[in-house]
Amino acid sequence: MQGNYNVQVNHCLNIRSVNTEAFTNRLLQVIFGLLLMITVPVTADPFSTCPSKAFLFQGNPVSSYGVNLVTGNYALMQSDPGIAANINGLGFDEQDRYLYGFNTTHLQMVRMGSDFKVSTLNLSGLPVDTSFFVGDVANHYYYLYRTNVGLYRVDLSPLDTDVNAPLIAIKITSTSTVKLTDFAFHPNSQQLYGVDNKSGILYQIDPGNGNTIALGDTGETGTFGAMYFDVNGYFYLSRNQDGLIYRIDLSALTDANSALQITDLDVTAVIFANGPSSSQNDGARCASAPLIDVDVPSNIDFSDAPSSYQTLLADNGPRHLLDGETYLGLHAPDGDYDGYIGADSDDSSEFNSTSFDDEDGVNFVTALEIGLDSVVSLYASNTGILNAWFDWNGDGDFNDDNEHVFNDITLVSGNNNLVYRVPNDAVAGNSWSRFRFSKQSGLAFFGGSSSGEVEDHPISINESGLTYRYYPSASSWVTLAYEDQWPISDDYDMNDVVMRYRTVEVIRDNHVVRIDIFGELQALGGDYRSGFAVHFPNILTENVNRQTLRLLHNDVKQQYSGQNGATSYEILESDNIQAVVVISQDLWKHVSSICKYFRSEENCQQSSSFDFEISIPLINPVDANRIGLPPFDPFIFATEGLYYGETFSSHPGRSVEIHLVDHAPTEKFNTAFFGLGDDDSDPAIGRYFRNSNNLPWALEVGDQWQWPSERKPLLSAYPQFQEFVETQGAQQSNWFNIEQAVISNLFSSVNELAE
Repeated sequence: MQGNYNVQVNHCLNIRSVNTEAFTNRLLQVIFGLLLMITVPVTADPFSTCPSKAFLFQGNPVSSYGVNLVTGNYALMQSDPGIAANINGLGFDEQDRYLYGFNTTHLQMVRMGSDFKVSTLNLSGLPVDTSFFVGDVANHYYYLYRTNVGLYRVDLSPLDTDVNAPLIAIKITSTSTVKLTDFAFHPNSQQLYGVDNKSGILYQIDPGNGNTIALGDTGETGTFGAMYFDVNGYFYLSRNQDGLIYRIDLSALTDANSALQITDLDVTAVIFANGPSSSQNDGARCASAPLIDVDVPSNIDFSDAPSSYQTLLADNGPRHLLDGETYLGLHAPDGDYDGYIGADSDDSSEFNSTSFDDEDGVNFVTALEIGLDSVVSLYASNTGILNAWFDWNGDGDFNDDNEHVFNDITLVSGNNNLVYRVPNDAVAGNSWSRFRFSKQSGLAFFGGSSSGEVEDHPISINESGLTYRYYPSASSWVTLAYEDQWPISDDYDMNDVVMRYRTVEVIRDNHVVRIDIFGELQALGGDYRSGFAVHFPNILTENVNRQTLRLLHNDVKQQYSGQNGATSYEILESDNIQAVVVISQDLWKHVSSICKYFRSEENCQQSSSFDFEISIPLINPVDANRIGLPPFDPFIFATEGLYYGETFSSHPGRSVEIHLVDHAPTEKFNTAFFGLGDDDSDPAIGRYFRNSNNLPWALEVGDQWQWPSERKPLLSAYPQFQEFVETQGAQQSNWFNIEQAVISNLFSSVNELAE
C-alpha cells in the first residue's frame, strides 16, 4: 500500500504542473483526504505500565479520554487520532500493553499506543461489509462480537515480531443472540461479561465456545457503550445517555465455572460515579490494575465513619476528587487511598504520614436535643452544593427516610449557618453524620464525585425532656373559614378563604419552647386577594428566635427576604411588639384553579395543592399557662397594592385584617376602619369583627367542615347557625355537623361527603 500511495502522489504532482490553480487546490484537498483515510502501520510506543485509568472513546474522528472510575472525573487524552474514523470495540492487551479496536468507518482492525494514534492492521477472516462495535482483549487474543453475526477471535502474537504481519479472525460461534454494545473480560474467571441494553440482564460468555449464561437482572437499562473490570473483579458500566457509571460486584467469581456454582449471586447495578455522556461510547481498561494507583500521591478525599456507613471504596464509599477550590474549612483536604474505619481517621492514620486535620469545615453550634432545632455552621471555600446525613436512630447507616437532612443546599463562600430539627423519634446516644460538599448536585451518601470534600463527624443525640400539647389533636384539624367582604356582609358564603389548621406546643418544664403550626388550604372563593398570618398576643417579637424560625410551603423551606430562594417579605414581621408570622402575602399565588375560584363552585372539584408548616422557636420559654389558647390568632389580610372593595378609597393592603370573633387586630391594622359598613366592633368592650346580629366574618369550626358553595349564604347551608349565634352558643352547638346541613348548598357533592 505504501508503494501505491507514492505512485498516486507523484502522478498527481505531474498533473499539477500542467493544470490550473483551481484544479491544484482541489487536488490538494483530495490528497489530504487520502492521508486521513489511509493509515500506514507505525511502531507507536506501548503504555509503560498497566494504567489504572479507564479509557473512553467517542466521536468521529475518535477522541480518547482517560476516566477515573473512582470519582467519575475525565480528561481528554487525544483529539487527533491521525485518522478520520470512529474506533470501537476496544480492549487493552496486558501482554504488549497496546489498545486494539475496530475502525467502524473503514471496517479495519486497528491498534493504539500510548499516544492514542491509530495504526491499521492487516486482518482477514471477518464477514465482508460488517462493522463490529463490541470487543475486548485477553491472553493476547482480541475478541469481536456482533449480535446475530458471531463471536470471533484474533491471535495477536504475530505482531510481536512484525507489526505488518497478517492476522486472521477465527469464528468461535455464530450463535450470538444477546444484544450488547460492549463486553469485558473478568480478570479472574477469564469469562466475558456484558449487559443486554434493553432487558438489563447480565450475561456471561465463554470465549472458548461462545456459550452464554444469564446471571440475573442488573436493574438498569440503557446503552452501556463502555464496560470495564478492576483487579478485584468489580464490573463497571458507563451509560451513554447520562454518563452514569454503575458497578456490579462480581468479585466472588474466581474461575470459569464459579458462576454456575453461585446461586445467590447479586448482580444489581449500583451507581458508582458520574462520568461523561455521549451518543457513542466505547471503553477499555487494564483489568489487572487497581482503581487507585498507590505509587503516585492520592488526589482523592475519602470519609472516615465506621464501616457500616459505607466508608471504604469496596463498599462504594463516598469520595471526592480534590480540585483545590471546593472544600469545607480553611484548608484544602489531603488525599487518601481509601476510607478510614475503626480507631483510625483521616487525620491520625499511621498509613498516611502526610495527613493533617482537614476535618475543620463543620461546627455544631448547638447541642442536638430530640425534638428541638439545632444550628450547624459550615465554612465553604467557594460556592458549592451541600448534602448531609444524620443517623438519627443509631442503626449504623444513613438509609432511613428522614436522615438526608440537607439536600442540595447551596453554600456561599465563608460561613453558612443552617438549621435542622432533631426528629421526635430520634434515639438518644452517640451516632454519626456525613457532610458532602461538591460542585455536583444529587449526591448520595455513597459514590464518587469529581469535586469537593467529604467530612464525617460523630454526634451525640440528647434527651430533651419535651412534652407536646396538640390542638385539636395530634392527627385532627380545625377548619378556619373567612368572608373577605368585611366590613360588608354581602353574600356571606364564608368560603373566601378556607384553611385546615392545627397547632403543637412544645413544652419543657411547663414552659413553651416552640410552637408548630400546620395548615392546608381548602378553598379560595373570594373576589379579593388575601394573605394569611398568625398573631401571638402573648409573645414578644424580640423573643422569637429568627435564626431557627422555619416556614415550609409544600415541604420547601422558605427563606427571609434577601437570602437565596427568599420570600419577598419578612416571615416574622419586625415592626410589631407582639409577634406576627406571615404564611403568605397572597394565597392565590400557591394554587391554580380549573374554574374562576378554587374549590368553591359547583362541578369544580380538584385536589388541594398548598400546605404549610411553620415553627416559632422562643428565645426565652414562656409559661404554658400564660401563652394563650390555640389556635392563637390566625387571620387574613389584604394583599398589598390590590383592590379590596369599594369601602376603601385606596388599596389598603396590610392595614385591613379579618380575625376570628373578638380577637383584637395587630398593630398594623387601621382602627379607623372599625364601624364601617356592617361592622359592629367595639374595642372598648373587647368586641371585634361582628355585625349587629353577632354574625362573624371568620369562623373556627372544630371539625373537617364542609363549606358552602359559591354564592350560597352560610345561613342557607347551615340554617341552625343563626340560633347558635343568637344564643351565644347555648343552643345548636352542633350546627356545623353534616346532618344539620342543606347538602345541595355545600361545595362537596353527596358522594364525596358519604366517603
